[in-house]
Amino acid sequence: MEIGLAVGGAVGGAFLNVLFDRLARRVELLKMFHDDGLLEKLGNILLGLQIVLSDAENKQASDQLVRQWLNKLQSAVNSAENLMEQVHYEALKLKVEGQHQNLAETCNQQVFRFFSECCGRRFSDDFFLNIKEKLENTINSLEELEKQIGRLGLQRYFDSGKKLETRTPSTSVVESDVFGRKNEIERLIDHLMSKEASEKNMMVVPIVGMGGMGKTTLAKAAYNDEKVKNHFNLKAWFCVSKPYDAFRITKGLLQDMGSFDLNDDNNLNRLQVKLKEKLNGKRFLIVLDDVWNDNYNEWYDLRNIFVHGDIGSKIIVTTRKESVALMMSSGAINVGTRGLYLMKPLGLYSNDIH
Repeated sequence: MEIGLAVGGAVGGAFLNVLFDRLARRVELLKMFHDDGLLEKLGNILLGLQIVLSDAENKQASDQLVRQWLNKLQSAVNSAENLMEQVHYEALKLKVEGQHQNLAETCNQQVFRFFSECCGRRFSDDFFLNIKEKLENTINSLEELEKQIGRLGLQRYFDSGKKLETRTPSTSVVESDVFGRKNEIERLIDHLMSKEASEKNMMVVPIVGMGGMGKTTLAKAAYNDEKVKNHFNLKAWFCVSKPYDAFRITKGLLQDMGSFDLNDDNNLNRLQVKLKEKLNGKRFLIVLDDVWNDNYNEWYDLRNIFVHGDIGSKIIVTTRKESVALMMSSGAINVGTRGLYLMKPLGLYSNDIH
């Protein structure tokens, strides 16, 4: 097991996806608010926020307002999760209490009739009103954050893979954005340059975490380090994002390596041959930023090109999806949920590719 880096996290790498999943599975919560439209409203707001997370993650490295916006979003999501846990706990408690009572028992009060399918008994009116008030407050907070999207200039990245703009981030790092991360950055750099790692054919180093938690910032800091520049013969950075496109990735990597005579070359096979020739016999560092695709067959095609590099070559992959990390290597740096300034050991694992 190799050394590890992490930003701690209560919600985890899937971030809003986790919240969506929990909303769908919390039957007691769905029953509780089925007539209010609150959960539908919450879901719509979360969808609106989710499609700008990728752009926010990129911009937070140089925009303090975006960074503050992400922190507030994390806080609001945490509040929503806490509410779901409260309802789930109350439902379990009612289930235990009701095991020795008549589950057909009714209440004289007829104001609220919200039944939990999982426990067969009503939540008290006081509990319902308390949860409803907290849920409304959380929704209001998320609505305010959604209203700020336009002012912050955040672009929407849709699930279909079609974006309003092509994401082409700079690889430069603002000094303030790595404050407090010196130790973690140095550990990543040491890992990339370690003797053990340098004796292996090629290693994939995934950085996994929710949007806005600094995956790209961490990768940039290591990528731009002078020791790293001197250690590798060749470096390239490409933002993969959505949709996954082998042609675009291959061409983008070649251009970042200095091949600018590719504008009229639309043949993927020729481009792959050129990339293979560029990498052949060189110890390279490649960063594939914002990877979403976990299709092994498509990764395998790229892998067959990358293995032509020299011993000690590295590929850093930033992704929100743990499945991508598991597919591309045996583990990951896990970037969690406490913002840009807090990292703590969790586990970085790298995988040889022969």
